[in-house]
Amino acid sequence: MAFSWMNTTPPRTSAVDTRAKVASAEVASRAGLLFRLGYSEADATQRVCATVAWEFDAPGTGVNQRPVALSDQAVAKIVTDTYARKPR
Repeated sequence: MAFSWMNTTPPRTSAVDTRAKVASAEVASRAGLLFRLGYSEADATQRVCATVAWEFDAPGTGVNQRPVALSDQAVAKIVTDTYARKPR
């Protein structure tokens, strides 16, 4: 006997890409905030990288692995691009 509430929908094939886009937008938002608060680009990069590293499990452990789209190099590029457009 099957219950209708026990049926699940399969995961979307674009879930990984969507999660990466949302995470990148969040990093850009944080960088914009730090820009408006007067942080230098280097300080903002360091702070955002530390925050992103804290939010995910250590490499090789846990299920909440840090995506490649949020590597330190990728975060630094997002911060640089955000600072280049001088968000207000």
